Amino acid sequence: MKVLIIDDEKSIRTILSKMVQQWGYEVTLAADGESGWKIFQIINEPVIVLLDWIMPGIDGVELCKRIKQGAKTSHTYVIMLTARKSDIEDMVIGFDAGADDFLTKPIDPRELSCRLSVGSRILSYQYELEQRNAALYETTRVMENIMRELQTVNGKLKDLSMEDEVTGIANRRCLENYLAKEWWHALREKKIMTFIMIDVDYFKLYNDTYGHLAGDECLKKVAAVLDHSVKRNSDIKARYGGEEFAVVLYATDYAGGKKIAEKIRLAVEELQIPHSASAINPYVTISLGVATMIPDPDSSYEMLIKKADDALYRAKREGRNRWIAV
Repeated sequence: MKVLIIDDEKSIRTILSKMVQQWGYEVTLAADGESGWKIFQIINEPVIVLLDWIMPGIDGVELCKRIKQGAKTSHTYVIMLTARKSDIEDMVIGFDAGADDFLTKPIDPRELSCRLSVGSRILSYQYELEQRNAALYETTRVMENIMRELQTVNGKLKDLSMEDEVTGIANRRCLENYLAKEWWHALREKKIMTFIMIDVDYFKLYNDTYGHLAGDECLKKVAAVLDHSVKRNSDIKARYGGEEFAVVLYATDYAGGKKIAEKIRLAVEELQIPHSASAINPYVTISLGVATMIPDPDSSYEMLIKKADDALYRAKREGRNRWIAV
């Protein structure tokens, strides 16, 4: 199956091309809407078009209209790419232009693979139906198969939810998507980033003493403290896994990170959640590791996480209910 990638950002084209080629698709690239339209006109086989929404000259919406108003519309599956989460107005505009599907940048490879697979199957079925001039019964059977496959894909996508089901804040996948995007923003803009790794002290003992339902309630209360303490839209608070949480502060320096860490630590302590099994305090406490970096081409957000995790380890080793900043 041929895939035509139309995006004005070379880095995006390169990343998408590598991903799509490794799944066995034949890839053609276009750097803008005008060249994409010219290439599309000479393609005489079913094609999936990965189409950027915002481009100079002919934008994605206008190009989608041209493609879908042509004679090859039944052989073309258009997936619109956008850098922002599509609201209902965006979706209406895109569907009115003829788009078949949407993807939000930064693109998760698993989601892209699922949607390409659905598009490929739909185009293959449509092409086969046209070639064989199938009867109505055959058409109905094929479309039922497509609907079952779509339900399967939607089930998989639901599992890729961006929200932690226990605490209601972002989950680790959402955090990693945020870091992948904001790290490069910070690199381009030379902005500092602060990562805070948080661990609930003696949480296993808390679960053993009070039960897992009480443990979930404890995690919800800690998450609520993070939600109240970190308000800027440019920042993120997330459940990292188990009893660990993470906070990322964009354009926040060493001093600012320490201030937020102490604010969170104190707020959790002031909840006075009883913890009779704790070796350091009759109430639930947390330990925090704070790391600050200015991204450069030789660094990565994984290095920032590692620094924060090491600082957290020191905080726990030195007595817990404290933060260590590096």
